[in-house]
Amino acid sequence: MSEASTVQEEPLPRTLAPPGVLEMANKIVRNFPGCFWFRHPDAEIMWLDDVRLVIEHLREYGDHRAWQEAQRLHQCL
Repeated sequence: MSEASTVQEEPLPRTLAPPGVLEMANKIVRNFPGCFWFRHPDAEIMWLDDVRLVIEHLREYGDHRAWQEAQRLHQCL
């Protein structure tokens, strides 16, 4: 086995989302619960990756209004 295959890569550092974006994302999650069926009720949105997941699920599972909210949230990133 080669040495390169046993080396573990360190995960990339996560980036905290700005407070205004977090507030907006949390409000959207509360307004569109059907798009976030997988989410634990106590889960917190903290990271930019979390916000991107909110956008992705609004687009995938939401209606036209959810899509518009996804676009608005995406513009804040």
